[in-house]
Amino acid sequence: MPALPSYIPARDADLVNWSDNFSTLLTASPATYGLISGDAVAVAAANTPWQTAYTTAIDPSTRTPVAVQAKDDAKISMLATIRPYAQLISLNAGVLASDKIAIGVNPRTSSPTPISAPVTNPILAVVSTTPLQHVLRYRDESASPSVKSKPYGVLQIQIFCSVSATVITDQNALDYKGVATKSPFLLSFDPADAGKQAYYAARWITRRGLIGPWSPIVNLTVTNG
Repeated sequence: MPALPSYIPARDADLVNWSDNFSTLLTASPATYGLISGDAVAVAAANTPWQTAYTTAIDPSTRTPVAVQAKDDAKISMLATIRPYAQLISLNAGVLASDKIAIGVNPRTSSPTPISAPVTNPILAVVSTTPLQHVLRYRDESASPSVKSKPYGVLQIQIFCSVSATVITDQNALDYKGVATKSPFLLSFDPADAGKQAYYAARWITRRGLIGPWSPIVNLTVTNG
């Protein structure tokens, strides 16, 4: 997910309106934003001098280097007070998104939904065979055959394969071959494997290493010409 844009305006002309709206709404109903009346008083105490200093600094009749510096100082002080409250509101899951937008902060929470272990398994299918090579593709069992995307939170697919002259029915008996992030993928074999059966299975794995259930085993003959 792309980063949210900054909700605090960069231009003073926009910032003065943003901070005044922030203070006005917070004063009217602190509880709506998960705060108390004392927080609203602190915000208003920082916003009022900034509003006054800004008005003085932009008025041609009162605009002086001293007034501009006073405006900049008041801006720094105002942001130092209001920014932490704005972040608290933005990250408070108990504040409605519509109220966050109204007061001028990004609607987000500090507790992202954790990614759990996959509950579905991959389905493997053979795309093509060439001498001593197999090309396979995968999809999630819950997806249609044309969909290549992995389940939410899944980073890779673990590939297991063993070549055997006897039937393999247990995925745990297969050798780990590595991971794939794109479908289809290619596996190569030694000449000594020609004529034998290659048995495949796979599992989804998340970025945190959580592993999903096994796929069914599929098998295919390794050819040598």
